[in-house]
Amino acid sequence: MATRIRLREGPCIALIADMVRSRELTRSQRSAAQASFSRFIAGLNKKYRRAIVARFVVTLGDEFQGLLSDARVLPDVLWDMHYEFQTRSLRVGVGFGAIDTPIGRDAINIDGPALHQARHAIEVARKHKLLGGVFMGFGESYDAAFNGFARLLQQHRSRLKKQQRKVIGLLRQSLKQAEIAEQIGVTRQAVSLYAAGAGWEAYREGENGWRALLAQIPIQAGSSK
Repeated sequence: MATRIRLREGPCIALIADMVRSRELTRSQRSAAQASFSRFIAGLNKKYRRAIVARFVVTLGDEFQGLLSDARVLPDVLWDMHYEFQTRSLRVGVGFGAIDTPIGRDAINIDGPALHQARHAIEVARKHKLLGGVFMGFGESYDAAFNGFARLLQQHRSRLKKQQRKVIGLLRQSLKQAEIAEQIGVTRQAVSLYAAGAGWEAYREGENGWRALLAQIPIQAGSSK
């Protein structure tokens, strides 16, 4: 069956991510890291399939890229990038704009302003050692706001202890405290203490505010020509 090729009329979101300090991996570590990398990318493609224009795909050994149509999933994607891939931290550049070339099922052999902005963003992230996502191309005010949210929430995540992270991860999935307590084998009171110690209410408000602002990004459905 032939792959469907489309030309997209409206803008979309390009996301590029790469492994921090991947050159430090030994040969044996690299093989395991690449296998983990591939599984992680496959998981992203499955989980966010409804928001994907072109699937995430490895473009270099330690880098992957994809195209998204829904900015609101970005807080979730960045959470997963922080916690679901453990081999190395992931540096992320997010760009907004048009794609000038035809788009297939996977985000390969594509080019345009969205990719250029994402590439510039990841270079800034590399230069300044920024994690949690760098945003470019959304407009000066939006870029400033999105990068502010990204820095604050990344800083918050980086301070979470293992059990706090587990509890917040489940709260983000809208589980009740009683359900979480049963799932991780602690009391409901312990879940409440973990959530309070982790600053869950502040984190939730931060993510909700970020998502509300991301929802204002005007993205139209693409069309075939």
